[in-house]
Amino acid sequence: MTDDSAVYLHVTIQLVRGKHRVFAAAMAEMAPVLESHGWRLIGGFTPGIGRLGAVYHLWRVPSADGVLSALEGVRAHPDAARWHAAFAESVADEALQLVRPMPYSRTP
Repeated sequence: MTDDSAVYLHVTIQLVRGKHRVFAAAMAEMAPVLESHGWRLIGGFTPGIGRLGAVYHLWRVPSADGVLSALEGVRAHPDAARWHAAFAESVADEALQLVRPMPYSRTP
């Protein structure tokens, strides 16, 4: 059922109250740059019930080793300083985890 080579990056983000639009606008611009480095956004989610201001991303990444090189590529992008400023304003906390599918998982 699963692809043993699949690697996913699970990102948990807590936004600063009232800064959802700032974050979403910057992320909408940055996501295609990450995708140009082989990442694929499986989904970006925010709870309808649960912790207010939380955002969850699930990315399929080419490999665990490629995560840092893709982030370096984003930092080298001409708009990186503007994105960094938007994230500094809107993100209170961020946690990244590399995860692999469980044997029963129906992964995309």
